[in-house]
Amino acid sequence: MASMSRSILVYSNCQGEELIKTGRFMPSLIGRVAFKWIPLHMVTPEDWATRYGPDFMADVEVLWEQVETGVPSAHRQELHRRLPPGCQVLRFPPYNALSLWPFAGNDPRLATDPARYPWPDSIAAALSTETLSDDALFERYMEITTQRMPDLERRLRMDVTRWQAADALSDIQSAPWVEQHFRDMKLFHTAGHLTAAPIAFMLRQLLERTELVPRGDLTRLRGEIDTLLRLHDGQDFECVPIHPLVAERLRLRFYDPNARYRWHAHEWTFREYILHYARWAPYLD
Repeated sequence: MASMSRSILVYSNCQGEELIKTGRFMPSLIGRVAFKWIPLHMVTPEDWATRYGPDFMADVEVLWEQVETGVPSAHRQELHRRLPPGCQVLRFPPYNALSLWPFAGNDPRLATDPARYPWPDSIAAALSTETLSDDALFERYMEITTQRMPDLERRLRMDVTRWQAADALSDIQSAPWVEQHFRDMKLFHTAGHLTAAPIAFMLRQLLERTELVPRGDLTRLRGEIDTLLRLHDGQDFECVPIHPLVAERLRLRFYDPNARYRWHAHEWTFREYILHYARWAPYLD
């Protein structure tokens, strides 16, 4: 039997999972609003028949839809065909930052082992066949990346253009906020995984525009978001370190050259991460 609750459905990549995880623990919404998620990057044709049928959709009153550029995918079109009449649709942009990791590129090892180090570094991959000591390998990595470092301000302008293009398709504008905080606050753990700050910003913006949320509750809801995420590090299970020269040239004021970065159960320096990545070293043993 279909639930008689009121639900917000989030259609998004993994960034939306953070929204629903936070929403489900907000005291003012517990028992009043349920959160559901359809991962746009994982949904299959079979899912529409087995997981996202009429019962799943029956209580959906609001769709928080993460936008994509280009022609709507078949899955996105199927989602809209299944929405209940009168469902409010709020479109929001994805976050990404390619300029922070300029050597993301091809690594043939991902074809057979895609989960070990899923955020590729093309220079470290090219050095993986070299027979070098740790010191020599890292020195060579730094030499090559310094020589080949692209125009990072241009790369950042390209990121901003993408943020603005996504904003143009959305009901919520995030590009100005990201630009404002990009250098002063760490916003990204990887090119597409977020710290708590952008999660909190987007959740506040969505709730403020969601019709089933009483206007009188918004101040309390903002406080609950701040409380829940104050000590939260966001999607931090895989944190790719930022190259020190990237931090210097992009003038990243939040950057700490001595920082350690979480990689599952480990905390590695930039050097340690590059060595583990280049050697494709196991880390779950």
